[in-house]
Amino acid sequence: MKRLLSLTMLLICFALATIAKGDDMPKYDITGAGSGTEGTVLVKVYVHGKRVGDEALKRAAVHGIVFRGCSGNESGARQPAMASPAVEQENAEFFERFFAEDGECQNYASVVAGSYDRVKTKKGYKTGAILQVDKTALRKYLEKAGVIRSLSSGF
Repeated sequence: MKRLLSLTMLLICFALATIAKGDDMPKYDITGAGSGTEGTVLVKVYVHGKRVGDEALKRAAVHGIVFRGCSGNESGARQPAMASPAVEQENAEFFERFFAEDGECQNYASVVAGSYDRVKTKKGYKTGAILQVDKTALRKYLEKAGVIRSLSSGF
């Protein structure tokens, strides 16, 4: 009984610590939006929230490319994720700095001018835009940091 109580308290503390963390990734949706110039990918990102700036859109786009991948666009081109969610947990300190509001991730995405969109949902608003993500430079940076393996490491 004591073991069960201790385990329950531990889980409650873990849940509260997770909720209290203020710089979490915002809730977002990501889909493919076409192909960009060589080494880049275009994605449509919607971030849920009342006030969403370019920084939040860029963070969500880069996070989506690294850990989620994105569904295909009109041409059917699907982008697989660069890394699994387990990599994010294993390198939590690195990714906390990388995805901070003014973190390094801001350098790998740019908003396409004139592509902003705002939609009212049942639970509030979501703001979207098309972003161009420099996938090649992002992969090189993450490989150099030792967070993901290079594509040639398996051969």
